Amino acid sequence: MLVNLFRFVALIGALVFVHEFGHFIVARLCGVKVLKFSLGFGPRVVGWRQGETDYCVSLIPLGGFVKMLGEDPSDDIAPEDLPRAFHTQSLVKRFAIVLAGPLMSLLFPVGLYVLVFLGNTDLTPPIIGTVVAGYPAEGVLAAGDRVLRINGREVGSFQEVRAAVAESPGRPMRFEVEREGAPHAVTVTPVTLRIERPLDVVETVGFLGIAPGAPLPVIGVRGQRGQGWVAGLRSFDLITMYRGAPIRRWADLERVLQRSRGATVPVAFLRPRAVAGAAGGLVDLDVFDPGLAQLTPVPGEGDVLNRTGIESSDLYVAEVDPQSPEYQMGLRRGHRIISVDGELEPSWEHFRERLTRGPSRLRTLRFVHATGEAEGGYALRPSEWVDEYGQRMMHLTLGINRWRPSLAEAPIANPSPLGSAVESALRETREVTTYLSTGFLRIFQGRVPISSVGGPIMIYDASRTVALDGLWGFLRLMALVSINLGLLNLLPIPILDGGHLLFFAIEAILRRPLPLSLRQAASALGLIVVGLVVAIAFRNDLGRKADGPAAHRVAAPTGR
Repeated sequence: MLVNLFRFVALIGALVFVHEFGHFIVARLCGVKVLKFSLGFGPRVVGWRQGETDYCVSLIPLGGFVKMLGEDPSDDIAPEDLPRAFHTQSLVKRFAIVLAGPLMSLLFPVGLYVLVFLGNTDLTPPIIGTVVAGYPAEGVLAAGDRVLRINGREVGSFQEVRAAVAESPGRPMRFEVEREGAPHAVTVTPVTLRIERPLDVVETVGFLGIAPGAPLPVIGVRGQRGQGWVAGLRSFDLITMYRGAPIRRWADLERVLQRSRGATVPVAFLRPRAVAGAAGGLVDLDVFDPGLAQLTPVPGEGDVLNRTGIESSDLYVAEVDPQSPEYQMGLRRGHRIISVDGELEPSWEHFRERLTRGPSRLRTLRFVHATGEAEGGYALRPSEWVDEYGQRMMHLTLGINRWRPSLAEAPIANPSPLGSAVESALRETREVTTYLSTGFLRIFQGRVPISSVGGPIMIYDASRTVALDGLWGFLRLMALVSINLGLLNLLPIPILDGGHLLFFAIEAILRRPLPLSLRQAASALGLIVVGLVVAIAFRNDLGRKADGPAAHRVAAPTGR
């Protein structure tokens, strides 16, 4: 417990120091006399005096402050100190001093995120491992292509490929790739995907249908008449060797199957076997049993499926939720999806997107089972849950899933780790700031309940939880809370920095300060508002504690 408490105090103390240091350093640069720099509120516990400033740590470690001469109207100021008083400074200087605190809270996370991204500098090579059927990349890009340039710009990792595609929905992109040792140039246009995030945030991104991982040679065996079934192969067998040569990817297996005609060849495989209640009933798992089959592809012309009865396991159902409408309709493990509403499905991704896009409605699904084909009508089950912001969410949930594992390429070293870390840190800070700003807006709009507001107890629990993620998780939490602190202080509420900035803006418009009595009344009102928010945050924190850990969880769908 002491370790958790120290972690919490370190987090709060660091963020308060950074925020108040922003006020302090700009005040000193502007020539303002700083009387006190305190970490915490209440009675002074320890500290020292250097020059004209008292640096101290106070009893209550939930904040801090910088006290400047002339900041309080009741200050008794000697005539010789008037030029160094806060209230005698120009409007620009006062604005800069007050803004410096929130600005430091918003800039500090950039440095934290840089450290996080420097902690993991490995990159995924820009090699296309999977081309998803039914999307723009099909027939244009190929598995095994190494992307060299996109729109003339050199590419060094798959992360850059993914970012470039996401930023170009509906816009043609010129890919220069290396294919089997030779250069190729193609033009392809990403489709536009609409992604719904929490807080009613909707993003549109580009999608080509490419992925870095190469599918493993997991097969689907269609029907009971093909050569694969006759040879003893079954759906979800993982092929390991073909005619004595090792097979590592589905593309490798497909290539040798295309060349084989008539001759009987040995095929080694691993077959998954479910073991329910393993490890004393703690988990359900699959073990792999080895096997050997003698496969005789049909001679002559024809595609791989017709000659061997073997295809990719992509559209084969591996899991079925017994409570799902798919199970009620008759779908079981090993069945293969053919079409939805009469349209052939080229890939699982395309099938999933078509079913989950738009509202729930009756669908006609055609599929292959052991002895033939079947067709049924059903509607996806809407799944509702309340997210961590208290918003009620609804999502159409598939009750089936496939099994198509992939093989990742060996990571490569980042040639410019610092530059990439800075770029990623700026992007992450921008995204988190935008997201938290949207959260504040949704609360004021009433679209997110006030029960989602958390306080110190929530931060303490979060700091304890991220201990499992080590230093990088702690730094991410610190960055998140720092951005939250910066945005909160920019709210136009008197006694907060944003309230002071609002007064300065009004002063700039009127060309004179607001009357002191009005400012004092507004500050008293602001104090009441902030007190209410703090009380609500504590109440919410205590409510979550009383409800137990389940209150913190997001009851999201399984994603099947």
